[in-house]
Amino acid sequence: MLLTSKMWNSALTLDEVNADFIVDELLKLRGIETEEAKADFVSDNPSEWYDPFLFQDMHKAVDIIVDAITNQEKILIYGDYDADGVTATSILVRYFRSHNCDVHYIVPQRAAHGYGLTDYILEDVLNLNPGILITVDCGISNFETISKIKDAGIKVVVTDHHTVQEKLPEADAVVCAKRHDNTYPCVDLCGAGVAMKLVEALGRDGRYKVFSYVWKQVIELSGIATIADLVPVVGENRTLVKKAFQSMANPTNLGVAVMNEMLLDTDKKLDETYISFVFVPRINAAGRLYDSSDALTLFLSDDRNEVKKAAMALSTQNDERKTIEAKVFEEAKAQIENVNRPKEWLLTNTKGPIVAYGKNWHQGVLGIVAGKVSQHFRRSAVIFTDDGLNLENVKGSSRSYGEFDIYHAIEYASEYCVNFGGHKKAAGLVVQKKNLGKFMKALEEYAANNTDSEESNKDELNIDAIIPASGATMEVYEALRTLSPFGLGNAKPVFATKNLLVSNIQLMSDGAHIRLDLYDVDNDPEMKNVLSAVGFGMGSYSALIKVGDKVDIAYTVNTYTYRGNTTISLHLSDIRPVMPDDILWRQPEIIEQLYKSGLGLSQIVKLKKGCKIESLIPLSSHYSEVYLTLKSILGADVSIIDCDLLAKMIMIRTGNEITPFQIRRCLDIFSEAGIITLGVLTTNRVCLNLVEVKEKSNLQTTPTYMRLNNNG
Repeated sequence: MLLTSKMWNSALTLDEVNADFIVDELLKLRGIETEEAKADFVSDNPSEWYDPFLFQDMHKAVDIIVDAITNQEKILIYGDYDADGVTATSILVRYFRSHNCDVHYIVPQRAAHGYGLTDYILEDVLNLNPGILITVDCGISNFETISKIKDAGIKVVVTDHHTVQEKLPEADAVVCAKRHDNTYPCVDLCGAGVAMKLVEALGRDGRYKVFSYVWKQVIELSGIATIADLVPVVGENRTLVKKAFQSMANPTNLGVAVMNEMLLDTDKKLDETYISFVFVPRINAAGRLYDSSDALTLFLSDDRNEVKKAAMALSTQNDERKTIEAKVFEEAKAQIENVNRPKEWLLTNTKGPIVAYGKNWHQGVLGIVAGKVSQHFRRSAVIFTDDGLNLENVKGSSRSYGEFDIYHAIEYASEYCVNFGGHKKAAGLVVQKKNLGKFMKALEEYAANNTDSEESNKDELNIDAIIPASGATMEVYEALRTLSPFGLGNAKPVFATKNLLVSNIQLMSDGAHIRLDLYDVDNDPEMKNVLSAVGFGMGSYSALIKVGDKVDIAYTVNTYTYRGNTTISLHLSDIRPVMPDDILWRQPEIIEQLYKSGLGLSQIVKLKKGCKIESLIPLSSHYSEVYLTLKSILGADVSIIDCDLLAKMIMIRTGNEITPFQIRRCLDIFSEAGIITLGVLTTNRVCLNLVEVKEKSNLQTTPTYMRLNNNG
């Protein structure tokens, strides 16, 4: 079970709720202060767009490609199997087809060939015998395979966007903004974005122009990939996505048009949410489970029947992917929470990224499962399964939580990696199975020794502004849309509103989600204006609040349409029950730190006025209340809990007063008595599981019990 709240970092407190004022303040938070910069940011046609020839090797790449076209050489595009790689492949194939080139493409199969341009696919490349091979969204780390292709007399142009290691591959040209000698201003283009800039450079060169119908498709596909690949949606990427949405309103690419007809509801907007959660998962599903042929057909065919068939196949594959993903996630979660796991890898003992391994887990869903595990446990995660290409290895995918740099963590442990690649938020890797334990220990060392590791793993929520409830209006919602598209680097604004009265609590989807009706009684004493708020995946919060309680909420402003009527709906990011106005509740970490320093209880209450000694020592009834609550809600699994939230839950369940400090001491005593395993994550957050005991434990003989009852 996860029963935690986040640390709120609030940038602003706004009493004024005028929509234009709120947007102006949000722009300032994003470093956009001049009127000219503000106008450009909200413009439909932002100005940030760079000359593609600012890329190192772009002139070389264009000359090599132009010679290949002129000499009618066979051209091979080699891509990746995710949405970024598939769209990047389609971009270049569309361009070369427009000039009647002899163009071919290969997108590897995840299970059969692995990621990138590897020796597992070398024979297929050599059999095609192209004059030139162009990689998209891969290649930057495939040194040996590229050397072998070059030795076969094939020219190689690498276009990629992944993190560059110590050296560059020995290709004829390497176009990548993450080169150490980079001169291109936007370092965060996705793979399709780099392919787009290559096409733009070919057009600017002028020898083989880019036709307008091709360019529109290039923009549409690279815009989709920019959202799909989770690169920052700022600067040139923001301009690109805006251009893509404008083109996608009346798509030139038939596959995009068919997908929108099939998936985009009439009452929904074509925006980043639709692309991220509806469109892209279907493109990725093909490469995750099988191969990317249907996704490539979707973007490369001009036959409507063929495209519709591919679109329907992708939806079917996506449904299958969901089923497989859910099964693997549950198995990974059960493994991580299993109290019989080796002691050194129990959640109560580890500080670094969570690692799970399943022998027969589907490789195609490892990345999604790593993301879900990371979000569920609020820790970075690496998920492994057997490498189908070499059974002596395990293949993994990782996702970071918060600001933790998962790439650098893996780089620290790279002596145990066969290969790895990626970036700060996500990375793929292969480890020798016999070295998996050593790899995990190295990740633990990184977390323990890296001073930034604990800070970057903090469970924080950045809030743009604390606003009154009257700020959650349709006018404000429409004004906020001018800041879109949202994504990394330009997150959807998160607001907080405090001291709201709960008038109704409703659980949805068998308790998975919660809906609250809330009133701002401080400013709306007659309770005329209700706020409707939905917390997806937050059903457990129903145990922390009851009708009549007050809560602080963090949320994004959204809309809900029912039977043609559109209203404001708040999507909750966090819920904080309003706790008693007492230092033990408001600042539990202060009392905890004083206690840990060795001070006696009488000394603590003297130092902190308003703190009473009877609020520090658990009553005899507290022990049974805490234990029975843990037993009823946790079962045998490992859980992560904030002590103040557990105290609030017990107060609701029993009607009796208990403080977070008393909760924490009960847990210490239970741990010392051997009836729970306890890991301390922060002064307020613990990780624990119940231990099955055959004999009744004597709590009164534990060191903590004796200290408390002898005045600390």
